[in-house]
Amino acid sequence: MKKILLFLLLFLLSTTTVFAESTPTVTQKNYTVAIIPYLNTTEETKDFVKDVVQSKYAEEFTTKSFNIVADVDVQKALHTAGYDASNMELPEKDVFAAVAKETKADYVVAMEITNLISTRHMSFFSTKVETKAKLKYKFYNTSQDKLTAFQTTGDSENVATLVGNVGYKAPITTALNKAMDSGYDKIVSNF
Repeated sequence: MKKILLFLLLFLLSTTTVFAESTPTVTQKNYTVAIIPYLNTTEETKDFVKDVVQSKYAEEFTTKSFNIVADVDVQKALHTAGYDASNMELPEKDVFAAVAKETKADYVVAMEITNLISTRHMSFFSTKVETKAKLKYKFYNTSQDKLTAFQTTGDSENVATLVGNVGYKAPITTALNKAMDSGYDKIVSNF
């Protein structure tokens, strides 16, 4: 009797293993994304702002489902299209289309920091720094030949009580990260 039960158990385990292996796997589509260098049109030019944005801006697209076009290729395509970043304006649709065509990108993304305001409020017992960030995005879908523009915001509040000083770095970093996370979510929802 034990041999029959053992045989049935082994049979059931082997059939479920066979069926589990025979189910087809769903493959995730990989998208090629060209990322145009960001613009900072605010008066906030501290190095940590540059560091935060540079690390986060392209980092969002470093998942398995995205292939990022090399910066050199994007710069070459921008130059060929006649785009001049010194004008401090995001490119128009024709430049996005030219970059997509030359780099064979499925999508092209550009971002501008349009507003970054930090204010310090001091009272007898506390110091507070509030920061608000506003980012403007343009997102080009090659297959639809469609350019979408939108804005995102992020804010942060940093408070020190009694003794202590509150710096600007942490609230600015938090506000920028929130705004960029929101922008990434909006872009990915269009895929």
